[in-house]
Amino acid sequence: MARSAPADETGPSGDDTDADSGADSGADGGAPPCTPSPERCNGVDDDCDGRVDDADDDLVDGLPFYEDADGDGYGDRPVTACRLGEGRSLLDGDCDDGDASRYPGAVERCDAVDDDCDGHADDALGLSEDCPVESCAALLVLAPEAADGAYWLVLPSGTTAPVWCDLSGGGWTLGFLRNSAAVGNQGDAGQGELSLASLAVDPAGASASTTPALGWHDLNTFVYEELALAAYAGGVATYRSEPIPRAHLRIAFGEDGYRLYGGESPYLWCGGAAAYTDGGLGAVDNPPGAPASCRGHGSLGSGWDFSTSASANAGLTLCGSDGSAFLAASFGGGWVAYGNAGGAQAIWVR
Repeated sequence: MARSAPADETGPSGDDTDADSGADSGADGGAPPCTPSPERCNGVDDDCDGRVDDADDDLVDGLPFYEDADGDGYGDRPVTACRLGEGRSLLDGDCDDGDASRYPGAVERCDAVDDDCDGHADDALGLSEDCPVESCAALLVLAPEAADGAYWLVLPSGTTAPVWCDLSGGGWTLGFLRNSAAVGNQGDAGQGELSLASLAVDPAGASASTTPALGWHDLNTFVYEELALAAYAGGVATYRSEPIPRAHLRIAFGEDGYRLYGGESPYLWCGGAAAYTDGGLGAVDNPPGAPASCRGHGSLGSGWDFSTSASANAGLTLCGSDGSAFLAASFGGGWVAYGNAGGAQAIWVR
């Protein structure tokens, strides 16, 4: 007959249980008590606060990162973590961690927002193709402290291009430029667009340059109220006409004939293709008493003659390469042959 176990060897239910088996458990028979130690990257709640590794702000051996809530690769708030994972970045400087389109190096858009996080909203106004202005006069209103230089404009054709702005002189936009280093004609200057890259340089500098410059944008569609003609020699300005109201122009750019012929304006300005300037053919609305050709020229070529006199070559003469192939780098003189550095003429509009 089997022996019954003594009362002190059985549990409450009568099973054969060692009463000392729970000696290493907690007071309530659960997990052993936690002994706090510094939180480390080991998958254990070392400091006994219920948070493990990255989830614990008290982590002592974490690596330095930045919180990147919008996932654009840049963060703004320093954090420590065991590893680089989602929502963290090695790079800081994000100015809006809730907008993934705004971060250091982002394209600055014309949206009144600091997209590239450099502390300035729309600081690229006129300085990039993505943020052009309509004219230098408009730029001067928006950025009165801006300096002279080439700024991106959106032209009436929809083309965007850098064009030189005379901002210190009152917001003038360069509309035409030819230097003496260039070889070519400008009988239809101001009609359509030609070599817009030529308009991205300072006319004074172009006059001393061996790099050819001959270009214009469409002065028939560009919005402006007045224009001025100018001449340059050896890197300096030598002449600039008084502002001429656009309303005083008799014919459109690209048409042959007298664009100005006295009357309201003190200037006489004729030009066009060589067939008109030298051959007297095709003048549009030729003024009564005016010669059939441009001031009686015989070798002007596809160019113009601008002055306050009825005589030829008394002001700014700009020949074509199909004519005498030189220009006046100052009012009434300073002749420079094409293919050589030394002179330039320009049309400014505002």
